[in-house]
Amino acid sequence: MRQIKAPIDQLKKLQRRLAGLLNQCFDEINKKGKQKKSISHGFRKKHSIITNANKHKNKRHVFNIDLEDFFPSIHFGRIQGFFIKNSHFQLEPEVAITIAQIACHDKVLPQGSPCSPIISNLIGHLLDIRMVNLAKKTKCTYSRYADDLTFSTNKKEFSPKIAIKVEGNGNEWIPGNDLIKEIEKVKFRINKKKVSMQHKTARQTATGLVVNKKVNIKKEYYKKARSMCHSLFETDAFYLDKKLAEESEELEEVSTSHTGTSKSTEPKSDEFVFGTLNQLDGILSFIYHVKKGHDSRKFTTKRYKPTAILKLYRQFLFYKHFFSLNLPLIICEGKTDIIYLRCALRQLIDKYPEFIERKNGDYKFKIRFLNLSANFKDVFSVSAGTPGLASLIELYQEYMKPFKGAGKKQPVIMLVDNDDGAKDIKGKLKDKDFTKPFIYHLENLYLVPVPFAEGSTKTAIEDLFEKSLLEIKVDGKTFNRNDKIDPEKEYGKMVFAKKVVEAKQENINFSTFEQILDRFKGVIENYKSKMESAA
Repeated sequence: MRQIKAPIDQLKKLQRRLAGLLNQCFDEINKKGKQKKSISHGFRKKHSIITNANKHKNKRHVFNIDLEDFFPSIHFGRIQGFFIKNSHFQLEPEVAITIAQIACHDKVLPQGSPCSPIISNLIGHLLDIRMVNLAKKTKCTYSRYADDLTFSTNKKEFSPKIAIKVEGNGNEWIPGNDLIKEIEKVKFRINKKKVSMQHKTARQTATGLVVNKKVNIKKEYYKKARSMCHSLFETDAFYLDKKLAEESEELEEVSTSHTGTSKSTEPKSDEFVFGTLNQLDGILSFIYHVKKGHDSRKFTTKRYKPTAILKLYRQFLFYKHFFSLNLPLIICEGKTDIIYLRCALRQLIDKYPEFIERKNGDYKFKIRFLNLSANFKDVFSVSAGTPGLASLIELYQEYMKPFKGAGKKQPVIMLVDNDDGAKDIKGKLKDKDFTKPFIYHLENLYLVPVPFAEGSTKTAIEDLFEKSLLEIKVDGKTFNRNDKIDPEKEYGKMVFAKKVVEAKQENINFSTFEQILDRFKGVIENYKSKMESAA
């Protein structure tokens, strides 16, 4: 069990700024150092338990140890002394004391502070150098992830400097004297309860991942995830054993709601709890990103054949985003369209109370916008813009088939530009009439074309803004809505959305956006009547 000591907001902002500066320092130190390959893999960009485990795959012996009380062992005086004495910093005592005051709680580095990870890495770097030198002497590979230290080798005999086998006691090993001394020299201690040696004839793990031949997930973990998905798709509910529930909270922030479906029954025993969609999303995302490292996607004439985890994760995301809805979902061609619509709704709040309201001094939206994140596009193998939406339309009915619960309670609405770019989408539709306010396709899926601007037969959403707004210059550059721009003279859609529309939203005339919002209302009413007729 770890006690989390979360800082108040004002202190958290200060700690984040300090962490940002120290991370830059850490990167510079690593670039200047002789050791070019990463040693520590925790709390760093482009590093993870996966990159850590990769160092130890396909080895004869894998030896793991944990450090005891890792964060709390880094106390106020130790932090102060480090920033004064370390050759990369050599700060004035007052500055070092101030850093320690910002970072510490009860005179030690706390769990939950934004700057605890980077400070632990800076001080832990002293440990890493000693461990690397010891590993070289013993022909081992070394890496660290936070307080987890791993040594591996292909040598027939493991060096007693690092680990010693306890005679007559199975596979019990203890840390070697040289290892203990080197760790204690930099004021850390080994947690004697977390010491393990794993041979290639049995399952080997590093930071919880299997490393025998390739970095992989434990089979039982994947089987549990697959079983939970099956239950969810069949019944709108699934159970998590409490241990896995706690692990999933570390993988993904957990929502306070259940899957969106009310449950009249209680968990089957005290060892289980009802799972949430965010928990399962975190578990599947974790499995997917581990297995993606050795993804054997097979290409066919149209598209690759998805791997088992890719197919499972895709089905789950379909369930989460398109089937199990408690609010209407809006899908736009790009992130900028969402910014335009949010700004329009804030200004038109009194006219569209079914879409937005003020709550506790802030705006609360009653419709959802789908974030076409890099992860989402990768899982569905779709690109940005209309080609991506066209691919989703093509997959839609196929991926709705496994779901047997009481879903599809709300419509999914695709907002598409009414121009030449829409031809990819039209090719997937039975009804291709984009003069209509909205088009029902199948299941709970609708399309809303952007209304034609006056006197035009082709309209993109930017055409709904007044001409004077589109002509605003930013840093002396003019707006170009096309994908290819001259960065010396022009700025693109995201700059327009952020620095023009969002920045000036209180003074922009959004009345033309009422046409889109009215079409959304029409879709919701139409789908409601379909649901009532089906009932």
